[in-house]
Amino acid sequence: MAERTTVVRPGRPPPDDASRGQEFRMTEPPARDPDVLTTAELAARLALSPQTVRRMANAGQLPALKTGKDFRYSWEAVRQCLRRPWEDPAASDAPKKGAGGQAQRRARAGAARHTE
Repeated sequence: MAERTTVVRPGRPPPDDASRGQEFRMTEPPARDPDVLTTAELAARLALSPQTVRRMANAGQLPALKTGKDFRYSWEAVRQCLRRPWEDPAASDAPKKGAGGQAQRRARAGAARHTE
């Protein structure tokens, strides 16, 4: 007679006789805060390319949290940032970097159109 072995995967309960051979699956995906957006989600809301959004985050023009290679954004923080009055970059001594004025204007217009 062959010996029976039970394989228990980490994070899963061991199978009982009634459920032997069935897969254990999570019924609900982990909850995620709807205010926290990925780069692609924010780019879609602002009608910008993801590259422009990343460039603006790297330059400090958008509030963002770096997570590994990508960023996470709070929609409310981004909207507040884009509502601030525009500052003339020529008036400051800071070096120019990040997205240009046209991309910033499009982001502000996209944030104004998208209300949630």
